[in-house]
Amino acid sequence: MRTLAETSDLLTNVVIVLGTVAWAVSGAMAAARHRLDWFGVVVLGVIVAVGGGTVRDGLLNLPISWIEEPWPVFLAAAVALLTIPPARRWGAAIDRWQMVLAADALGLGLFTVLGCDTALHAGTSSVVAVILGVMGGISGGVIRDVLLNRTPVVLTGEIYALAALAGAVAYVLLLHTGIDPVAALWIPVFLTFGLRLVALRRAWSIPAAVLDRVNRDR
Repeated sequence: MRTLAETSDLLTNVVIVLGTVAWAVSGAMAAARHRLDWFGVVVLGVIVAVGGGTVRDGLLNLPISWIEEPWPVFLAAAVALLTIPPARRWGAAIDRWQMVLAADALGLGLFTVLGCDTALHAGTSSVVAVILGVMGGISGGVIRDVLLNRTPVVLTGEIYALAALAGAVAYVLLLHTGIDPVAALWIPVFLTFGLRLVALRRAWSIPAAVLDRVNRDR
């Protein structure tokens, strides 16, 4: 089973670039919405952009990718800076356009697949690759929400980790069919992206565990 990392360095870097840009936009716009200063916007944009990869590489005991090659940090910082003028000009209108949610969903899809591929390339089993793919995909959003003192969206019942799980499983299954990894890449990315956006639009959610009722019954 060939992985994307073994097939195309160029496409792997394209995924990293697109994912970094998406997460930097998500982190920076969220920071601007919480009225952080420009330095806080850049810091949060960078941390969110590289956070998922840091978690993934750390769990795989690999060299942290942005320490080995720091260009994603500079890219994320530049993207975060570029979000400041539109955030100042259009403000709340950006939320109505759902740019942050779209960027978050795209970053989720890209980094989930990248996490799966990195894990498979490192020699893990398919099950472990799926788990690490989901963790790598959701970590950026978790870090963003924790730093902004919000309950992470992955814990609020939204179709978030499940969307990442669907993409991770789809990617591993596609690779097991022998399909070219380049062709296998985009299906799970858009599956995760589309599922996340449809769930938001239709207000799909996971039912909450009603612990209060259980406690009262006792």
